[in-house]
Amino acid sequence: MTIEYPRLVSVETTNRCNAKCSFCPNNALKRERKVMDEDLFKKIVDDCAGFPLRFIEPFLQGEPFVDPRIFDRLDYINTKLPNTALQLYSNGAALSPKKSDELRSFKVSKLFISLNTIDRLRYERVVGLSFNKTMNNLRYLSGPNPKGPVADKIVVRLTLTEESSAKEISDFKKLCAKLGVKPMTVGLFNYKGDIHSSLPVPRYPCEHIERLDILSNGETTLCCMDQEGAYGWGSVIENSVLEVFNNNKATKVKEMHRRGYRDRTEPCDRCNLFWPSLSNLPFRMRIRHTAAYLLYLAKNRPLWPKLK
Repeated sequence: MTIEYPRLVSVETTNRCNAKCSFCPNNALKRERKVMDEDLFKKIVDDCAGFPLRFIEPFLQGEPFVDPRIFDRLDYINTKLPNTALQLYSNGAALSPKKSDELRSFKVSKLFISLNTIDRLRYERVVGLSFNKTMNNLRYLSGPNPKGPVADKIVVRLTLTEESSAKEISDFKKLCAKLGVKPMTVGLFNYKGDIHSSLPVPRYPCEHIERLDILSNGETTLCCMDQEGAYGWGSVIENSVLEVFNNNKATKVKEMHRRGYRDRTEPCDRCNLFWPSLSNLPFRMRIRHTAAYLLYLAKNRPLWPKLK
C-alpha cells in the first residue's frame, strides 16, 4: 500500500475559548473543555518528525493563547520540526502585548487573526469581546518592534455574513493597509449544516482530506467542521499519525472525494467548505475538479460576494 502523507496536521492544544462567536460551534461543544496532555502533544509532534510535513497548526476548536503551555509547545514544534511551517490562528483578544513579545522569539510562518468585523457594536455582540482591546493588541503585534515580527506574515480575516457591507470591506482593507497586514475576506461556512450559511455544498474534493485534525483528547476528527469528532478516523494515542491518516476509514473518505462522490459521503454531503483538494489526482480528474472549483467561485462569489 502506498503511504500518503498529510499536508497539514492540526493539533487542538485546547478547546477552550475566550470568545463567544455566534457563528462558531465552539459555543455548543458537548466535549469536555480541556487542555491537551503534554505527553500526548509531544507524541504527536514526534510522530510528525518521522515524515515530510509541510504545515502544522496548534489550533482547532479553541483559542491557542488561552492554553497556559502554548509557548512551550511552540518551542517543541520549532525544535522537532525545523522544516515544517508553523501557522497560528487567534482571535487576537488573548494575544496581549506581553504574549506578542514572547511570540517574537519563535519561528512562525503565518499568524491569522480572526477579527470577523470592524464594526465595534457588532463585534462585541457577535464575538463577545472588547473591540478596543482586540484592536489595541492588533496594532501592537503588527507594529515595529526591536525584537522582530511576531510572524513572517500576518493575515487578518473578515468573515462575510448577511450583515456585511461593501463599505465595511473597503474600510477593512484600508485598516489592514495601515497596519501592514494582509486582508482576507471569506464567506461563512455552515459546519456541515449546524450553522446557517447561504453558500451551497460543492461537488469537488475538499481540502481537508489532505490534513489530519487531532482533538485535545487524542481522537481525530474528520475536519474542523466536525467539531465533536463524530466522524473521526481513530485515535493517535494507540496509533501513529501516519497510521490513522492511512487507515481504511480515512482512505475511503479520500477516495470518495477524489472520484467526485463528495455528495455521497457523510457528512461532507451537507458541508459547504469550498477550499479544494487538487492533489493526488489523475490529470483529467484534476482538470475536472479545477474547473468545478473555478465555476463555484464565479457563481457563488464566496470570497467577494455581492454586498449592499
